[in-house]
Amino acid sequence: MTNPHTPSTTSRVPAGSRGRTTVTPAVVATVAGLAAAEVSGMRAHPTRTNRRRDRSARSRRGVTARVHHGHTSLRLDVVADYGLPIAEVAADLRRAVGAAVRAHTGITVDAVDIAVHDVVETSAAS
Repeated sequence: MTNPHTPSTTSRVPAGSRGRTTVTPAVVATVAGLAAAEVSGMRAHPTRTNRRRDRSARSRRGVTARVHHGHTSLRLDVVADYGLPIAEVAADLRRAVGAAVRAHTGITVDAVDIAVHDVVETSAAS
């Protein structure tokens, strides 16, 4: 016979281990965009987003994130600064974005695809 005053087994489980945390694609895209903004040599290129995209993809700051079961693939649409080696800057961008997304969200980054849409001349600092 069960005593109505006996605590259930779920109440003995620490609160920190109950429940689920969901990080949305919009949050992943924002984290990636903020990390990308810290890398010199490329900047976000806002692209037209297709409103019919499924809910697993969101675009923020030139970043589209697809999240599925704790993994993400990212696409960054950028403009490169003229005179810098695009491949090297893109590699720096991939490392920075991947590390930031993993550190801030706990989500594994499977791919960071970078589309360079333009090259712009940077103005000399005064």
